[in-house]
Formats: sequence, C-alpha cells, structure tokens
Amino acid sequence: MNERNNILNIIDSFIEQITKIRRFFIGVSISSIILAPIAISLALYLFTHPSFFRIVEAEREFGFGLVVLLTAVIIISSILFVTGILQYRQIGLWHKKYESYKKEKDDVEQYISNKFKNYIDEEDANKG
Repeated sequence: MNERNNILNIIDSFIEQITKIRRFFIGVSISSIILAPIAISLALYLFTHPSFFRIVEAEREFGFGLVVLLTAVIIISSILFVTGILQYRQIGLWHKKYESYKKEKDDVEQYISNKFKNYIDEEDANKG
C-alpha cells in the first residue's frame, strides 16, 4: 500500500509541475500566434514590393539568397503559427481534464475521509 501511495504522490507532483509550466507553454503558443503572422506579412510585403524584383535581377546571388530566405521565413512561420494554435488548444483541453481529475480526486479523498471518520466514530461508540 505504501508503494502505491508513493507512486500516486509522484504522479501528483509531476502533474503539479506540468501545471506550473503551463503558463510558459501558453506564452510560447501566444507568441507564435502573434509573431508568425507578422513575419509572414513582412515577407509577403517584401515579395510584392516593386523594388524587390529590381534587387533580385541586379544582384543575382544575393537576390537568390533573399528569395530562399524569405520563402523559408514564410514556410517556418506558417508551421509555427499552426503549431501554436494546436498547442494552445491542447493546453486548454489538458487543463480542463486536469481540473476534472483534481475535483474527482478531492471528492474521493473526502469520501474516504468521511467513511474512515464514521468508522472510527462507530468504534468509539461501541467501546464506550
């Protein structure tokens, strides 16, 4: 029984640590949701700017590198944006499940405590 309690305590402490880290994860998600569209819009602005094509034509190697870099920014920022949204949703779902688990755990502990208290009260009444 003691080993089972230790395992449950370890799991509870692990879950508590994850809950504390949750704010950091939310911050990362929100920053990717905010910063990724900014990076995408800046890259698209540069692509659509009339001077961009003149630079690409005049500076062939630099222009090619710039096109590759801006394309990578758009692709990576799109991935970060989608990942940020998915992570934010997942954290929200996990938090709801955790709150439900915590409530059930507290209810079970309260039930066991009341049951044990009633059992002790009955034994005290029988002894007296």
